Amino acid sequence: MFENMPEPIQNKYLCNKHLIHKNEKLLSPCRGKLCKRCKTRKVGGFTNPDHVSNPFGYLYLFPEICEVCAMKNERCAWCTLF
Repeated sequence: MFENMPEPIQNKYLCNKHLIHKNEKLLSPCRGKLCKRCKTRKVGGFTNPDHVSNPFGYLYLFPEICEVCAMKNERCAWCTLF
């Protein structure tokens, strides 16, 4: 079931502000939202340590750009400015 999921955060370009997301694991494989860089739906949802129970399902954390764009452009995926 989970064999096609990418590895958890391999992006070595995390800024100091977003190092808190370094230990988050990928839960939702590439269907969450559009990448602000390449405009494709490739941004995966990560675990959320502040998640609280709700009737609507799990609240994923989504970076701003996909991991491929972050690695290619040497940018932090979680920063809004790129």
